[in-house]
Amino acid sequence: MRPGSALMLGAVLMLAALVVAMPTSALAKSATAKGNSQTFTDSIGEDPEAPDITTIVVSNNDAGLVTFKINISNRPALTADMSVLVFLDTDQQSATGDPQSAGAEYAIELDPGSVTLLKWNGTGYDSAPSQSSVTFGYDSTGATIRASAAELGNTKAFNFFALAFSGITTDAMGNPDFSNAHGDSAPDSGHGVFSYQVLTKLTLSVKAFTTGPKPAKAGKKFVASLAANESDTSGPVQAGTVACSAAVGGKHLSATAHRLANGVATCSWLLPRNAKGTLRGSVSLTVKRTTVVRTFAVKVT
Repeated sequence: MRPGSALMLGAVLMLAALVVAMPTSALAKSATAKGNSQTFTDSIGEDPEAPDITTIVVSNNDAGLVTFKINISNRPALTADMSVLVFLDTDQQSATGDPQSAGAEYAIELDPGSVTLLKWNGTGYDSAPSQSSVTFGYDSTGATIRASAAELGNTKAFNFFALAFSGITTDAMGNPDFSNAHGDSAPDSGHGVFSYQVLTKLTLSVKAFTTGPKPAKAGKKFVASLAANESDTSGPVQAGTVACSAAVGGKHLSATAHRLANGVATCSWLLPRNAKGTLRGSVSLTVKRTTVVRTFAVKVT
C-alpha cells in the first residue's frame, strides 16, 4: 500500500479545483433512489487517459454496512499505477474535517491488493483505529468498497466524492509521484459533492437469558433476565420497555419488579406458597418498535 497521507496530499492538490462545495439541494438531480440504494451519475470522457467514473451506486443493509460500487468504464482491472479514493464528510458540515476535501472526516483508499480507512486528525490523515468492516473488490466494471456506518463515526447521512487515478509512480523516497498521473473526480467540477442517507433497521441480539432458582421454589422469588445488544450502537440496550408474563397452575402471576439496566432486562415474581407444577412465562424487551422475547418453563418444588 502506498503511504496514505502522501497519496491523499498528492490527490487533493492535483484535483482540488474539481471539488467545490454546493448546497445539497443543488445535487438532487445527480442521484436516483430505489429503496436504500442511490445511483449517482458522473459525466464521461473528461480525460481519455484517466480512469472514467461513470456512476457510483451507494447502498446499505439493515445493519448499516455501506457499499460503494464505483463503476469505471475503461479500467477492467486495478493496475499497479491506479488508486481509487472516496472522501466522506460524515457530519455534513463542510466547516469541519479536511478543508481541502469538502470537510471530509474520513477517506477510503483503495490500492491494488489493499484498502484502508483513514481518519482526519486536524492536519492530515491517519489509519482509522477501527476498520474491521472495510473490504473491497474489483471486477471488469470497477471497484466495490464496503464500510460500516459505525466505523464512519456512526453517521446517519454523509456527503462524499470519489477520485480515480492512473499513471501514479513512486519517487526515490517511495512517495507517490503524480507528475504523469491522470484522474477523474465524481462529481465533476462545479457540481459539489454527492449526499447519501443511511437507512437502517434496528435489530436486537440476545446475548444471554437466565432464570433462577432452578427448580423454582414455592413461596420464594423467581427471576428471569434477558441481556441484549442493539445494532445502532453495537452495544448493550440503554433504553427500552420490559414486559413480564408468568403463570403457574393456571394462575397468572403479576411481576413484583421489572427493570432495564446495563442492557439487561429483568423480571421478578413472588411464587405463591402453595404453587405446584410448572412455572411458565416470558421476558420481552422492546426498543423503537423492535421486540425480542424469551420464554421459560421451570418446575416448581
